[in-house]
Amino acid sequence: MKSLAVGIVALAALVAAPAQAADMAVKAPVYVAPAFSWTGCYVGVHGGGGWQGSSFAGSGGGGTVDSGVGWLGGGQVGCNLQVRQFVIGLEGEFWGSTLYDREFFSDSFSTFEARSRNRWDGTLSVRAGVTFERAFIYGKLGVAWGKFDYTSDSSNIFGDTDSVRGNAIFTGVLIGVGFEYALTDNWTTKFEYNYIDYGNKVVNFTEVSCGGGGCSTDTFSSTVKEIKQIAKIGLNYKFDYGSAVVAKY
Repeated sequence: MKSLAVGIVALAALVAAPAQAADMAVKAPVYVAPAFSWTGCYVGVHGGGGWQGSSFAGSGGGGTVDSGVGWLGGGQVGCNLQVRQFVIGLEGEFWGSTLYDREFFSDSFSTFEARSRNRWDGTLSVRAGVTFERAFIYGKLGVAWGKFDYTSDSSNIFGDTDSVRGNAIFTGVLIGVGFEYALTDNWTTKFEYNYIDYGNKVVNFTEVSCGGGGCSTDTFSSTVKEIKQIAKIGLNYKFDYGSAVVAKY
């Protein structure tokens, strides 16, 4: 009797084994959504504001100096490569600018006003940092180019006037830090601070002086130093190159 019971149990096990194997063979994989990746290229727009400081070799200063402030707006294009938590990329930017530096002096005898106006800037930079899923914290280092216009006008109670004009394109160094966050798989937003040191450059000026019934024109050169600090926010569209889908069984 005991031998018969053991035989029945063994037979049941043999019958059940193929059925269990069949169930395992047809079990559907569990879909796991792909993790967000910063790898890829993007285009975007940005806007912001900042401060500009200009200094001229040999200038005596004086009067009142207004804050060199203004606005900027432009666009950017770049590509990133993510390796684990680390991201490195190359980015180019261009923006128009209303930043300026102004010096003004006036008394009962004469009036003087000088302006240093930033027209546009372009940059080419390397971005590198760490990512925490959809958050990206980075530093930035690159080269910058900027166009500056210079004007100076003065007059006195005798009707004498003096006008100075000049312009130049500077090349300098950009240092920055930023934070970018992926709103969706394609859209990201960023906040960034940049410090741009354009260093010193010799700028050529044309001066027109009028008085005593006539005018004269002269040219001269002066060494000018330009620095800028700007903060900007931006929106990027990241092109979708597809992500690997992970399946667990």
